[in-house]
Amino acid sequence: MGSPSAAADSLVRVLVPHALDARAPALGGHVHALAGRTMGTTWSVRLVGPRALKLDPITQAIQCEFDEVVAQMSPWEPDSDISRFNRAPAGSWHVLPPAFFEVLQYGLTVARDSGGAYDPTAGALVGAWGFGPQGRHDEPGFAPPSPAAIAAARASSGWQHIEVDASTRRVRQPGRVQLDLSAIAKGHAVDRVAHMLAQRFKVEDALIEVGGELRGSGIKPDGQPWWVALESAPQLNGSSLSVDASLPQTRIALHGLCVATSGDYRRFFQRGGAHYPHTIDPRSGQPIAHGLALVTVLHESCMAADALSTALTVLGPVDGPAWAEQRGIAALFVARRPDGSLEDRMSSAFAALA
Repeated sequence: MGSPSAAADSLVRVLVPHALDARAPALGGHVHALAGRTMGTTWSVRLVGPRALKLDPITQAIQCEFDEVVAQMSPWEPDSDISRFNRAPAGSWHVLPPAFFEVLQYGLTVARDSGGAYDPTAGALVGAWGFGPQGRHDEPGFAPPSPAAIAAARASSGWQHIEVDASTRRVRQPGRVQLDLSAIAKGHAVDRVAHMLAQRFKVEDALIEVGGELRGSGIKPDGQPWWVALESAPQLNGSSLSVDASLPQTRIALHGLCVATSGDYRRFFQRGGAHYPHTIDPRSGQPIAHGLALVTVLHESCMAADALSTALTVLGPVDGPAWAEQRGIAALFVARRPDGSLEDRMSSAFAALA
């Protein structure tokens, strides 16, 4: 990008999927808005249906889907399946629920392909840096972990240590491994709700969002797709955040597409002038510090977009774009220059939508 200018304020980048559904909009359709809370954040669903559509059963069904994800995959719930696995003795085998097993398997695949840049076994490192259920960074007395504490957390991490028996959905606890699916579970939940709405309520036109991860399908009654503005990365000015108007706003038609974003500004803490984002590099045990502010991934699966955006963020401003190019991933990278301003870069697959 060039230098900031007043003209840049009006720049808008528009992305449209290659494949568009020729199906006509539902006659007499109305956009209904539903909302609630899950996984420590909010969810929202906008769906097309008759004006007299009964919304309470749909809202309850959506919430039940999210609650099931929490019951299986939330380390914040002591009785969840993942919490029980994390407490299990070394060498024990566990039959996981189908959804939990599917998500973990995909996470292990991304871990292998990214060389561990994303690792679903990094829960001990997440906790050591104050982003887990206990000993949080915003609690009194918290201090960044010592080198010895980081080494201990790394010793109990590592996707290579997980043994899986796909035929029985069994997974072996190698000992002290702490699974953490926070960077993939929200995306899975979005996909899960989309599938439920289509199968149970025959809803094919909907925009589903959980904590900033979105999935759009079908069209609105006016024949338009679900237009959304992609998240923008702010500048960091000490302990404050401010908008950088030098970059164009990106709008995309979420038509059979999902979007997930990972950034160094979403959750963080500061100590002694240092910025510690919640995205941890499992390979070093340290929060990322390479200047990559934001990665947005577009994919037909929200679960995949969620995990890939984290992996690309950890890989950084050089290896991340190269990895995305090799795999045809549609990704937008926003990096911080030494002066604090921002610059962006699109993968070929992302640019092809513009």
